[in-house]
Amino acid sequence: MERVIVDGYNVIHAWPQLKRLLGEATLEAARDKLIGRLSVFGMVAGADVTVVFDAHHSAARSNSEELVEGVRVLFTRKGHSADHAIERIAYGASQVGDVITVATSDRFQRDLVRGMGGAVISSLELERRVVDAEAEMDRRVKRYQ
Repeated sequence: MERVIVDGYNVIHAWPQLKRLLGEATLEAARDKLIGRLSVFGMVAGADVTVVFDAHHSAARSNSEELVEGVRVLFTRKGHSADHAIERIAYGASQVGDVITVATSDRFQRDLVRGMGGAVISSLELERRVVDAEAEMDRRVKRYQ
């Protein structure tokens, strides 16, 4: 199975529509929109999608994980970065033979994941794939109407 691991805040700041939401609405609105779009992508691509957000500004003492619209959403605990969580998830997935793709524009993160044998796509490449998945979903819906 393909595992797609998304650096949440990296993507939010890279996608113009989501970045605009930061100014017009809230960080929560941008996260929710990202999760909704990743949900469509996961369904169409048949991928297991995980999005990781830093929670270094919160008082949480442990990682928080939940399943939202088919997307695994992970908030790191206080003092821990999304980068470290992504590395752990990618390493664990590689050990069981999953195909790993990490979506981030962080150069250091890309090098680490490639060193584990994983694929890396930029935040903007992920956006292109999500747009394609949304178009495919629209075609499927129209076909069944």
